Amino acid sequence: MSVKSGPRARVSPSAPAPAGGYHSALVLQGGAALGAYEAGVLKALLEPPVRHFDIVTGCSIGAVMAAILVGARGDPREHLGDLWRRMAMPTNPFVPGLFANTFPAPGASDLYRINPMYYAAPPLATYMYEAAPLESALKEWVDFARLRRSRTELIVIAVDLNSGRLEEFSNRRKMSARHVMASASLPPVFPAVRIDSSEYWDGGLISNTPLRPALNAIELLNTTDAAARWEIIVVDLFAPTPQPPRDMTDVLQRAFELTFFGKFQHDLKLFEMYNAQIDLMRAVSKALPPRSPLRRHPAFVRMSHHRRVERLTVIRTSQPEAMGGPADFSAEAIARRMELGETDARQALGMTAAAAKDPARTSYPRSARPGSGKLSITTGSMTSAGVKAKIRPRK
Repeated sequence: MSVKSGPRARVSPSAPAPAGGYHSALVLQGGAALGAYEAGVLKALLEPPVRHFDIVTGCSIGAVMAAILVGARGDPREHLGDLWRRMAMPTNPFVPGLFANTFPAPGASDLYRINPMYYAAPPLATYMYEAAPLESALKEWVDFARLRRSRTELIVIAVDLNSGRLEEFSNRRKMSARHVMASASLPPVFPAVRIDSSEYWDGGLISNTPLRPALNAIELLNTTDAAARWEIIVVDLFAPTPQPPRDMTDVLQRAFELTFFGKFQHDLKLFEMYNAQIDLMRAVSKALPPRSPLRRHPAFVRMSHHRRVERLTVIRTSQPEAMGGPADFSAEAIARRMELGETDARQALGMTAAAAKDPARTSYPRSARPGSGKLSITTGSMTSAGVKAKIRPRK
């Protein structure tokens, strides 16, 4: 993965570790209208006592909300509410089915301005909506000077159209509304965003869950505080529904969901492998004689600087049918997702806190107890009986 703006400055973790002993990183996915679920999660995270994050990474709509979280002008909860009020669309009576709450009726919202070329000659247009209204609103919500000064590192990702490579933009180097818009410019909805000599599209085209940028940032911070203990919280917006598709609308939505769901499952496997390699490295280091020439091998030196992430919390719903589709921007669906996200976050984080206080009473299998080398994932979930959180080991 390349970074165009040069190396990040080394900054020690932005605050002392909380009582639980962990520094925190937050990872926000892209997901179009499903992003309202993330807004609900953030609302729970921002309740007193406010959880502090040393690192926040975001992609697409997750990048927009990450920027609000880190650099809001005032209370980020108010701006998140305003974002989703303005994103909501009434049902368009002139558009059928799947797109009835995706294409706004005239005057529906000031965030949506149709590209004139898309009206006049759709086959010749390269995008549907102008990006300027959303970029202008982003500047209303976010003080970018404050964001660049923040002790929290913000990283958003976008795809370079020329090279096809995934790029990271960090407030440790340079961060403007253009960088956030680059991460959120999903084709063909929005046009590519030009920054310097390159054009960018939504980072979710390659990696919808910016977990790797969070790990990279943690590694950089570990060079200044090798004793830091880390947790990562990921908000997962995609899960397959148990029912088979019933029509073409369902088929299209399911294909979209499975694409991103599969990518995240792959990310989780890589994360487990990452921790396993670090555990192996520690064992090898203990077994090697102090003067072994292997200790000077470049790969050994590089791996010796890695630190495992002790805790991963994935906040997701187990009722994906209650989430609706990513193209449904109706006010009702947005409100429902925000409520689900807030409830699931409270439950998942409550279970994580309980596990930290009394690991012996937490329902880990023996092989997944803390210190065993196995990764356990805390997930918030919805069930038909209500909301609960559970800890499930990754096998």
